[in-house]
Amino acid sequence: MTDSTLAVQLRSFLSARHQAAALIATAALAAPFASTAQMLDTRLIASGLNQPLFATAPLADGRIFVVEKGGNIRVTQGGITSNFINIPVATSGERGLLGLAFDPGYGDATSAGYRRFFVNYTDPTSLNTVIASYRTSIGNASVADPASRIEVLRVDQPAGRDNHKGGWIGFKPGNANNLYVATGDGGSGNDPDNNAQNTNVLLGKMLRVDINRDDFAADPNRNYAIPVDNPFVGNAAYRQEIYAYGLRNPFRNSFDRQNGNLWIADVGQNAREEIDFISAASGGGQNFGWRIREGNIATPGISDAPVAGLINPLLDYDRSFGASITGGYVVREVGSPLFGRYVFGDFVSGRVFSIAADGSTQTIGGSTELTAMLNAGMAGTFGNISSFGEGANGELYIVDFGGRLIQVVPEPGTFMLMLAGATVMLSVATRRRRKPEPQQQH
Repeated sequence: MTDSTLAVQLRSFLSARHQAAALIATAALAAPFASTAQMLDTRLIASGLNQPLFATAPLADGRIFVVEKGGNIRVTQGGITSNFINIPVATSGERGLLGLAFDPGYGDATSAGYRRFFVNYTDPTSLNTVIASYRTSIGNASVADPASRIEVLRVDQPAGRDNHKGGWIGFKPGNANNLYVATGDGGSGNDPDNNAQNTNVLLGKMLRVDINRDDFAADPNRNYAIPVDNPFVGNAAYRQEIYAYGLRNPFRNSFDRQNGNLWIADVGQNAREEIDFISAASGGGQNFGWRIREGNIATPGISDAPVAGLINPLLDYDRSFGASITGGYVVREVGSPLFGRYVFGDFVSGRVFSIAADGSTQTIGGSTELTAMLNAGMAGTFGNISSFGEGANGELYIVDFGGRLIQVVPEPGTFMLMLAGATVMLSVATRRRRKPEPQQQH
């Protein structure tokens, strides 16, 4: 029996009322995680991909969707990879097909979002950023319908600059209406137009738009509405789509599927890489400081006046650890030794780290490095990490820009220990439920 089969059996075995026991077993195992014990393994899901940039799985049906920079979305299932859709894109520099998000109602036939997904890409003619929606074909869930395209939003990009395009899009758990869109500052060094601090443009921002209403019926290329609770609604000094600002290149971000906290990995310039954090309870409006600051320091070579109220990063690190952060996920896969940890990496150095996901300020020195453990896994050494991915059940994936999709799994011995621990806990819980209730005293 393979480890993956065991994992499937464990998930099916655990009902909602039993998952707490599994989490207790996981927590007990994860406590000494900073030790040198080999607790993680990797397995190869797909190879031969062309510059993959993202992976996700909207349904627990075995399909994983992989975004390729050149405009293809591929679907892999059971060791077979096929074409889902091809979208014409510009690919020079950091342009390309950069983001993918499935509607929360994707699998619900009664939802307005049924079969709908969204993409973020660089238009091959205008070189501007485009957010568009598509739907999968009615007769084949593994093939998209190109004719279903609807343009949602377009963001103007500066001429002649091919970097800092952001690219991530996503939905907050429990909110099926509002799509979040991460945009870079538009490119070049030191944000020459100061776009990230300019609240009248959409660059260098985290945007939030309602994709189930339309405030711009007269414009066929603006098919969204402004959420009524966006932080700057009614303030003429701000574009109403802005949810947060002061970002340089928030390329890979994620929501914690358990509590809705937003983790933003903002790629630095010459000195610092940073992780920014927005609590699920926040109404937005944060200014994370670029170009005034890079991480926790004043941006070298920039003398902009300080601005009150800048939000410090949750973590930053210098060039001794890496030079281009790749944001990851808070792991919520039941049974994973990484449960409750935020995992992220660095594209340049290839290093992978985890930190506590409680929203407290962290340091890279206080993180747990996973690089050696993961590189020693069955999938072998990975190269440039362009993204992490999350499965429908919270599984953690690594997207290797060289062409591979890799799943992070418990090391077999660790998994068997977890299974044994969960079994013991369930046995104890069962015996307690069967114990006769004491007679009520009268």
